[in-house]
Amino acid sequence: MGVLEFCHVSYYYEKDRMILKDLQETFERGKIYVILGPSGCGKTTVLSLLGGLDVPKQGAVLFEGEDIQKKGLEDHRRSSISFVFQNYNLIDYMTPEENVKLTAAKDAVLFLEKVGLTKEECRRNVRMLSGGQQQRVAIARALASDNPVILADEPTGNLDEDTAMEIMALFREAAKVYHKCVIIVSHSSEVAKQADTVLVLKQGRLKCLS
Repeated sequence: MGVLEFCHVSYYYEKDRMILKDLQETFERGKIYVILGPSGCGKTTVLSLLGGLDVPKQGAVLFEGEDIQKKGLEDHRRSSISFVFQNYNLIDYMTPEENVKLTAAKDAVLFLEKVGLTKEECRRNVRMLSGGQQQRVAIARALASDNPVILADEPTGNLDEDTAMEIMALFREAAKVYHKCVIIVSHSSEVAKQADTVLVLKQGRLKCLS
């Protein structure tokens, strides 16, 4: 049994404009999934449904076999999911170290150094950091959490290619060493090469490429 599952999930804004059509997909611990697809096809909606930020119009999202709506969406977001958002979603009056400590009791600086920040940068206000550095803080926050699932929306979009591959190596460590399920939305074919499973979202349906 997978850790997360789409069970006949459909989603639309208006009934004559289906975004997702009868999705059936299982996501397992210990694997990296990359979801590809053109802009506007619904990739971010997929992550929102898996993370309990939105609910299906039809069907259900299951976490360890249980409907997340019955479990409670807030509890699902708090105890099951770590997010890496495109807009970082950091608390801007805090330092990187303080942001990471909100989700983990572990050594925050250790995880921030893993994603390339210096000790000095860890203790600056996040508003003093570049966009790429803020993205690294968001990734460190997800890696430090004990939650079993990481959902990442274009996590390498603001990073150069070498740094992006370093970040993907950390996601792979999260999957293979810490047995997390990592689900990434990306436009990058290089990111897709690092996945265990590549899914393409096209015309509202997910197709497995590998």
